[in-house]
Amino acid sequence: MSLDLQKIGKTLREKREEKGLTIINISDSLCLRKSLVQAIEEGDWRVLPHEVYVRGYLKEYAHLLDMNEDILELAPKAEEVFIAEVPGKKEAVQESRRVGRRAIFYPLIFVLIIAFFVLNQIYKERSVSKSSPTQVTQPASVSVRAPQNEQAAALPEFPDVKKLMITCHERTWVSVVIDGNEKKEFMLNSEDIIVLNARENFDLLIGNAGGVKLNLNGKEVDLTGQSGEVKRIKVS
Repeated sequence: MSLDLQKIGKTLREKREEKGLTIINISDSLCLRKSLVQAIEEGDWRVLPHEVYVRGYLKEYAHLLDMNEDILELAPKAEEVFIAEVPGKKEAVQESRRVGRRAIFYPLIFVLIIAFFVLNQIYKERSVSKSSPTQVTQPASVSVRAPQNEQAAALPEFPDVKKLMITCHERTWVSVVIDGNEKKEFMLNSEDIIVLNARENFDLLIGNAGGVKLNLNGKEVDLTGQSGEVKRIKVS
């Protein structure tokens, strides 16, 4: 991990104690389990989620204590270090960025021009087809009163797709493996909603089981858990 979590956690703990706050106060304010707050202060990565989420927790913790985010001491980007060490490199990078923007801008203008002509041609063809006498009578060949079995036979068959809707009413992180091979991770805020598709199943790891509701193909999934509880559930 690129973060010196032990150093940052120690600083946060000292600031918290200086303000007379307890771990429970922090847990309630950040909607994090007490064990996660303790792990942050102790620099224990074993019980913490991915570093991306930990960075978010640290920023919120720092804001809660009225601390500057510089306390996180994030490692500088490689590009910034390189510019600082090599004289004149900053100007070269800026120039390369300007060239890169031009390289994107002009092809984009060309694509837009081509798209304009294509859409204009399609519009003309449709206008001609609408004005043609043979096309006016074309809709009459389609019977809207055809028997339902004939209409069903005319429709293509599609494989079943399972839709899982996750509705969040408390801040949480969610990790999901779709059909055993596609993994996605989300940080959700209150009132966020996401919809996922799968052919077989969803394997979910939820950081705040009491903060989300699951709905599979229009039916609510039974998910029991308290606020701040980490829970794994498989939905199929």
